[in-house]
Amino acid sequence: MNRIVWIASCFLLSISLTACDVEQEAAEVAAPLRLVKVLQVAEPAQYQFKEFPGVVDAVQKAELAFRVSGKLEKLLTKEGDIVAKDQLLAQLDDEDYRIQLSSREAEYKQVHGDYLRARKLVDSGAISRSDFNKLQAQNSTAEANLATARQTLGYTSLKAPFAGRIARRYVENYEDVSAMQSIYLLQDTSSLTIKVNLPSSLMIRMREQAKPEVNAYFDSIPGQSFPLTPLEISTQADETTNTYQVTLSMDTVEGYNILPGMSVTVRGRRTIDNETEQRAFYVPAQAVLSDGKGRYVYLAIPAGEGLATVERRNVETGKLSQRGLEVLSGLNTGERLVVAGMSKMYPGLRVRLSREGSL
Repeated sequence: MNRIVWIASCFLLSISLTACDVEQEAAEVAAPLRLVKVLQVAEPAQYQFKEFPGVVDAVQKAELAFRVSGKLEKLLTKEGDIVAKDQLLAQLDDEDYRIQLSSREAEYKQVHGDYLRARKLVDSGAISRSDFNKLQAQNSTAEANLATARQTLGYTSLKAPFAGRIARRYVENYEDVSAMQSIYLLQDTSSLTIKVNLPSSLMIRMREQAKPEVNAYFDSIPGQSFPLTPLEISTQADETTNTYQVTLSMDTVEGYNILPGMSVTVRGRRTIDNETEQRAFYVPAQAVLSDGKGRYVYLAIPAGEGLATVERRNVETGKLSQRGLEVLSGLNTGERLVVAGMSKMYPGLRVRLSREGSL
């Protein structure tokens, strides 16, 4: 009888314990997992870079125009033509300007003759000093008018100020054009420039005399990069975009027809001289904790879709700067660092991941 009672008691106890385990598991399943904020650890400083859209431009360019008005008589070049320095590009009908020059030459010839005769007579008192001064002034005026007429006639010829390529032609032959009306766009593409706009947040950290490593990338030339050299950095922000324009130089590329106006991606990485800084990661200071065993962080180790398990990791830290706290060892690229609610973390805790960013 006692044996039967003992067996029955054991059976009831087993059922009770099983029920407790089921209830505990159900409670654990029902309890929502803690949502944690994480940031993905980026590559060390030596590998970090930033990208900006840019536009290709010619090393020098000019809108060419006549300095006088008139009727076009010759258009000697067309779009795409390569021209030499001082090459004649276009010519106005210069008949009216030649007539004016002839008139000025005749006027000068007469006035100058009067001046020369008066100069011989003034010393002898044959003419007064005041009359001589008037003739001298008239001679100077006539000489200046003659020089202006010659110069104006020269303005009827349009020549290339430098060697380059005709990028645009704005008029047709035999049109009447006004002074300073654009006739051609001339570009020197012996080397190229690339212009990018940098935000103020990046400019404020740029050091004087810094020599960043900068390269150009073209979507149509995959797998290749082209080194760039800084030329100019604007120190006045654009009023609309609040960005600063940076101009970089790029050599021409053999085998590719890279032209002004094309889009390009500019990738830059600042030069780092300190070897320790090259290997360092930078993390938010609040993500690093400390206890009797030293400094440590919590990492979220992926454990399924949107889930992770918390792991403690000891780290060695360096200096605190505007970029964050320097971590010299203990972290690897791509790991997910817990950056909020660390006081409630412990190793082995299962959590849900919030939408992550990157350091």
